[in-house]
Amino acid sequence: MLKKTKRSFWKKKSSIGYLFATPWIIGLSVFIIGPIIASFFLSFTTYDMVNPPNWIGFTNYKILFTLDPTFWKALGNTFYYMFGSVFLKVLLGLIFAVLLNNAAKFMGIFRTIFFLPVVLPAVPVMFLWMMLFNPRSGLINQVLSIFGIDGPLWLNSPIWSKPALVLMSLWGIGGIIVIFLAGLQGIPTELYEAAELDGANKIQLFWKITVPMLRPIIFFNFVTGLIGASQVFTEAYVMTGGGPLKSTTFVNLLIYQLAFKDVRMGYASAISVIMFLILVPLTILLFKIYQRQTQL
Repeated sequence: MLKKTKRSFWKKKSSIGYLFATPWIIGLSVFIIGPIIASFFLSFTTYDMVNPPNWIGFTNYKILFTLDPTFWKALGNTFYYMFGSVFLKVLLGLIFAVLLNNAAKFMGIFRTIFFLPVVLPAVPVMFLWMMLFNPRSGLINQVLSIFGIDGPLWLNSPIWSKPALVLMSLWGIGGIIVIFLAGLQGIPTELYEAAELDGANKIQLFWKITVPMLRPIIFFNFVTGLIGASQVFTEAYVMTGGGPLKSTTFVNLLIYQLAFKDVRMGYASAISVIMFLILVPLTILLFKIYQRQTQL
């Protein structure tokens, strides 16, 4: 009798939990799982959003892998941005967090200053950066000229356009800094005190205590950063339009151009499926590497 009472109690609890989770489940089904299934189906068709989809099998994938150099260019640009921006964000975010953590007196003020760019509207900020990257009148090149350095063309150069966008991505580093600060607050001070008694210097404290204790947070920031950076779109759409010479044509921008400008929804869906099939194994691989590192 007691077991039945416990079962009915937990069933009631579970039903209440599912009830509260219903909006999220509906959103997940309608806005994430549904479009993924639809994209997978449309990738085997030609579809112009006016006429019904026409089944063509693997033709889109054959064109994608054999006849479309733009896709490989966009894929390379995307990976360049992903790993370049995320590596710098995690590295600088960790360094700034350590420095801010030592300035405990003004931590609240500095935390607000660093996090403020994250909540600012993206498009106006990008127009501001376009002014900063202006080869002639931009502040960045003017500062470089003071030191006798001829600044690059930045967004107007196929060589410097991607580094410029990577540099701009550091503007939103505040979110990572706040997460690192929370992790630093959780490290017991006794570890540092014991190491200092053994004669450890600041660098040794950082590499032997801070970094190992923050390893889960570093991994979290790196993985979520990669997934977020793989969806880069607005920066290229607003600032460069994918140019010059397609040097900033990222996969998401290419999908948009094919789907809504060229009205090739089936082909754009094939690219989105390929990107999905790349990101999922990459994420799993990163988790495997992290698990091996933690077991050493």
